[in-house]
Amino acid sequence: MSSQSEDIEYSTYSEHLKNNIINWTSGNKKIDAFIQEVQLGIDKSDGTILEWIPYSQFNEIKEVGRHGFITVYSATWNDGPLYHQWGEYTRASNEKVTLKRLHNLQDPTEFVNEIKKYLARKFDNKVLNIYGITQNISISSDYILVQKNFIWSSGNEKIDEFIQDMQLKVKDYDDAVLEWIPYNQFNEIKEVGRHGFVTVNSATWNDGPLYYQWGGYTRVSNVKVTLKCLHNLQDPIEFVNEIKKYSTGKFGEKVLKVYGISQNLNTNDYILVQKNFTWISGNKEIDDFIQDMQLKVIKDNDDTVLEWIPYDRFSKIEKTSKNSFITVYSAIWNDGPLYYQCGGYTRDSNKEVALKWFHNLQNPVGFIINEVKKYSAKNKSFHMLYGISQNPDTNNYILVFNWTSGNEKIDNFIQEMLFNDKMLEWIPHSQFNEIKEMGKNDLMTVCSAIWKNGRDDEYTSNLNKEVVLKCLHNLQNPVEFVINEIKKYSTGRFGEKVIKIYGISQNLNTNDYILVQKNFTWISGNEKIDEFIQKVQLKIEDYNDIVLEWIPYNQFNEIKEMGKNGLMTVYSAIWSDGPLYYQDGEYTRDSNKKVALKCFHTNLQDPIELVINEIKKYSTGKFGDKVLKVYGISQNLNTNDYILVQKNFTWISGNEKMDEFIQEVQLKIGYNDIVLEWIPYNQFNEIKEMRKNGLIAGYSAIWSNGPLYYQDGEYTRASNKKVALRYFRTNLQDPIEFIINEV
Repeated sequence: MSSQSEDIEYSTYSEHLKNNIINWTSGNKKIDAFIQEVQLGIDKSDGTILEWIPYSQFNEIKEVGRHGFITVYSATWNDGPLYHQWGEYTRASNEKVTLKRLHNLQDPTEFVNEIKKYLARKFDNKVLNIYGITQNISISSDYILVQKNFIWSSGNEKIDEFIQDMQLKVKDYDDAVLEWIPYNQFNEIKEVGRHGFVTVNSATWNDGPLYYQWGGYTRVSNVKVTLKCLHNLQDPIEFVNEIKKYSTGKFGEKVLKVYGISQNLNTNDYILVQKNFTWISGNKEIDDFIQDMQLKVIKDNDDTVLEWIPYDRFSKIEKTSKNSFITVYSAIWNDGPLYYQCGGYTRDSNKEVALKWFHNLQNPVGFIINEVKKYSAKNKSFHMLYGISQNPDTNNYILVFNWTSGNEKIDNFIQEMLFNDKMLEWIPHSQFNEIKEMGKNDLMTVCSAIWKNGRDDEYTSNLNKEVVLKCLHNLQNPVEFVINEIKKYSTGRFGEKVIKIYGISQNLNTNDYILVQKNFTWISGNEKIDEFIQKVQLKIEDYNDIVLEWIPYNQFNEIKEMGKNGLMTVYSAIWSDGPLYYQDGEYTRDSNKKVALKCFHTNLQDPIELVINEIKKYSTGKFGDKVLKVYGISQNLNTNDYILVQKNFTWISGNEKMDEFIQEVQLKIGYNDIVLEWIPYNQFNEIKEMRKNGLIAGYSAIWSNGPLYYQDGEYTRASNKKVALRYFRTNLQDPIEFIINEV
């Protein structure tokens, strides 16, 4: 075949070879006959077109590497190979190729047999792409294979047979191509860690792995890889068996991605070349269990990869909680867990984790395996069990989690919430910065804080999120209380939209449990009041509904008396936090809100019942919603008086018949209606007589607070209003009935 570039129609290709004088020759009859046989056997457009290529066709020849009886060079082939395009054959000139020189073959027949092996295997045809044969006579009589790609051989029959067997099983273009990789192919070798009979190094692989691109295999050079060196193996078969574990199945393909095998010639240790790596414990029962778990992963890309994690891979280990069976520590895992990103698995290095130590176990291995089985059957989205470890000084086995409270009841409750698609986490107290006290009462302290690894309402990461910490004190059964508190608010608009509980934490100095929330509401400590408030909160259906709360008395400033009667005193005040209201898709507080405090005196027989009944009267209907607007309940701790916190207020007379009548009229009002009220007499100033007759006297006066009226969407008071007072003489038989009838 002429080296001159020549287009050959595919349909007449074989005929062309038969009818044209072959103007090339290797000089060896056996080689020439073999090449011609291969060429005439082509019956497909993608058939291998094997050629004799004069060595003078190659430029830019550079040694790439050598191993055993093979030297490999890179080169540029001037004319380039024949390929099929648009129904005919043409040449790709100045093609980069690999020259694989086989030393000391005694007979050309050996070389021909070597090529036949490659051509008979689909893998070699597709991956190696053998273009032809050449010979550099000026140096030696060694024959040279001209290939697109190349793969090395180890020289160990068992390993080479295993590698070839694995290569022949390649079915998909995404499958990793297992190779023998000479050790001198690796640069920048750095020890990552060692454990037992395994040392792990990071390295750069010069040539890099084969991958499929644009219709053929090529190499991605200078790839970072992991070298897993196994020491003191007596037989290569042991090493082959180690690879077999991970060479098939999704775990090996997707997570570890074993690229090949190598050997350190100084130590003779065999090496697994991988994208990622996992350690082994040295305990057969644990290692077999972990491997079994690993081979079950990758049902979806969110599956957690269970690993053995050497204890020296942890740093910044700090105790977070302890009981008689378990101690929990926070730590930084240097390597970090494997996770799926951009089509492959990688490590999330320097990951904060929880270490759960188990003490005084009779059968520690069996116990640990059973513990892992419990967790592996559960939802792992937010309670991930990363692996198993062991402190070599104490021999305590350790479970490594993304979190754990150390309290089984709380952990199970969180897990149950996750199963039901309710987002809840255990959050280590060390996750909070800038903790500032906002207020306290006997049962709890409320703080603002920054949550370092926070999340937002869509469950995505939101670093340095501002949250509220509700620290609960002096509880008889704190775990039950915390669980019940979350259960109350885990359903309904109020819990989901207003309070929004993100998780549970614990202050290790005080052992107080903490609710981590978006917003918060206080509790009174009085069971009857707290149950009533909660019941009202859980009935919230509309974003415009008022959120009834318990409000600590120390939340009020600038308290000024507005008036009093025998049953109550009314004050104006500034509420520091202010009421919750809905704005721009979320609830927030209207701080420093001016409110009315309606204090019921302690001489009442049942002040709690009275307060609850007062709210019930006005908690529904236009009058309560629009006029009074009851924000919550409070208590003056100096007098023990219970207080209604309202936007506006109305007095009560203390006469049941009169108060019921006034309330009945109030509940029937429209926006333009006058709001009928009971008005204490001390509200009137500048009282002047205007007229009088037998039963009635008329006076003018200034009403300090003034009447309620509707303006700009809400009710307010027209203070210092001039009014007329109509006096009825007390010698009436039934003055109450008379007044009601007059009204």
